[in-house]
Formats: sequence, C-alpha cells, structure tokens
Amino acid sequence: MIPVPRTLQRLADEIDGWLDLRCPERAIDLLGPMLGDPEGRAAGLTMRVRAYVRQGRYAEALVDLAELRQSYAELEWIELTEAWCRKRSDDLPGAVRCMERLLQRHPRSGIGHFNLGCYLALVGDVARAVDEVTIACGIDEEFRSLARDEPDLDALRTDGGFRQLLRARTGGHNDEAEPLDDEGFDDDDDPDDGPAAPGNN
Repeated sequence: MIPVPRTLQRLADEIDGWLDLRCPERAIDLLGPMLGDPEGRAAGLTMRVRAYVRQGRYAEALVDLAELRQSYAELEWIELTEAWCRKRSDDLPGAVRCMERLLQRHPRSGIGHFNLGCYLALVGDVARAVDEVTIACGIDEEFRSLARDEPDLDALRTDGGFRQLLRARTGGHNDEAEPLDDEGFDDDDDPDDGPAAPGNN
C-alpha cells in the first residue's frame, strides 16, 4: 500500500510487531525517525493512526488521516478508517460522507456499500440502507452472512426487503469484516484483528 524506504524497513517491522502485540504506546515511542523522514512519513502516519485507534484517540487519528489524504486520496483504507473513527466520535453524518466519497472512487467496493448501509441504518435512512446492503451482497455473497448478525443493521430487521435479502441462500462464513490495518478496525477497537469489515464500520 504505502511504501517504506529500505533504510527504515527494519524499524517499520518492529513498530508493526508492537502494533500486532497490542502495545500502541511502544509503537508510538518508536515512530519518530519514520515521521521525520519525508519518504517514510506516510507509512509512519498509517502506523500512528493504528496506534491512536487502539488507544481510542480518534481526533488525533483523524488529523493524521487528513494529512495522508493529501497524497493517497485513492486508498480505500483512508476513507474506511476515517469513517470508523467518525462513528466512534458520534459523527455518523461524517461517516456517511466518507463512504460516499469512497464509492465515488471505487463504485464496486463491497465493504464501502456495506458500511454505508450500516451508517445509514444508524441514522434512520432505512430504504437507502437496504439498497446499499443489497448492492454489497450482489458484489460479494459473504456480506449476506455478515448482515444477519450485524447490530448496526438492527433498524432494518422489520423491513420486508431486508428480510428477503437475508433469507436468500448463502455459502459464506460469518467472519466480521472490519476496517483494520490497511483496511479497517473491529468493534473491539482492535485495528489488527481481521479483514476489512462492515458491521463495525
């Protein structure tokens, strides 16, 4: 995704290891050389975002994401992670805007449609939420399994179209897909535990 200069690769691996071990404070302590190197700064910012998210420091993560967007606006991870932080900062309209921006660039993003559906359900836009989740399921059948247990979609449970969508056959498994690391984070505020997932968007 974002390149790391060879001279900083070993340091980046160490920082990544501390993040994997769920020790964000240790990772942050080591980030100085990466953040101070013009070629390593972007990779360092992504690591600091992961650390901030684990610590629940969403406002600080949003500042770093804004800087990253200046050079890497096309990356899905940036919009997914910003939306994830905005939801946890009680800014659901901001989370919706993030997913709308993502889908303008990547209209076939299943996770983008699914997460947008989740955020729309949370703000009470049921009809549009059902449409977005339906699109996500059309792109990737696995989202149908995710939708069955996703609490963010509880407002849709009595909608006939949504119930019909859930009754359709599925062969997927029931792993949660969250924006994590390069894709997103999960509801345990763990940026390192899973695939890019919806639900907890």
